[in-house]
Amino acid sequence: MENKILVPVDFEQQSILNLDWAKYYASFKNAQIILTHIIEESGFLKKFFKQEGFEKKIKDEVKDKLKIISEQHFTNEQQYTITVETGKPYEEIEDLAEEFNPAMIILGRNENSSQTKRYLGSNTLHIINETDYPVVTIFGKNKPEDSEKTILLPLDVSKNFNEQVTVALEYAKTFDAKIKAIAIDFSDSIAHDAKQLVKMNKIKDFFEENNIEIETEIIEGKKENIAKIINEYAEKINPIFVIIMLREENNFKRFFIGSVAREIIENCNAPVLSVQPWDKENEVNPVFKTIVNPFNIL
Repeated sequence: MENKILVPVDFEQQSILNLDWAKYYASFKNAQIILTHIIEESGFLKKFFKQEGFEKKIKDEVKDKLKIISEQHFTNEQQYTITVETGKPYEEIEDLAEEFNPAMIILGRNENSSQTKRYLGSNTLHIINETDYPVVTIFGKNKPEDSEKTILLPLDVSKNFNEQVTVALEYAKTFDAKIKAIAIDFSDSIAHDAKQLVKMNKIKDFFEENNIEIETEIIEGKKENIAKIINEYAEKINPIFVIIMLREENNFKRFFIGSVAREIIENCNAPVLSVQPWDKENEVNPVFKTIVNPFNIL
């Protein structure tokens, strides 16, 4: 099956800049980029959709705008395809993901009206929480050519991290990237520190056995919060993305963005790759294969 990358475009500056990242990621995966714009049937537009020919007219206009943008970013039409849909953006994007089975979905993040605070818009939040496909959220003017070919892998080694390591291994191979794995230590216990070091060393051995260059580091947390430490580290090394996993709700059937993950997404200047944990019973995922406890240390 042909690799695809789904990129919603709202014609704001951020989503246009995200096309540079989409082209960068696609070049490694030999992927076709699916550019889409969702027209919301709400507000004053809603009554116009009842008029004959209005929907087709506005769709054609949007397609023309997307084509102009595409021609500015891509050298030939084989690199991309265009689709325009009507409806609720997050629902339409989820439907498109099910149709195209993308290797990733790339979303821009928003700012509030004061231009002082970043936040996750409701559509972005819905998509990250609901889709089974990896979502890359991007904010800011950082360009791929200014980034190091490194994947930042923040780990909580007190929890099951097999899926996060699986994702990192897959993408490190795809992008010929090295891994920077970090763990944050808030404990003063010597026994805890020793156990954490053992796990990080086994992670290092695992990646090296798979011919992936890796550096590991245990960072003393002190009083800083976890998200702030990770975001500052990302600012320092400028990775192609930071990998985070969503976490389980109490019923263990649904996954969501926890407070740490949300703060990372909202404030990180590097792209952030959010991945849903996959079905523990069936161990299936539309993009990744499960490594079953490769370290034998959980």
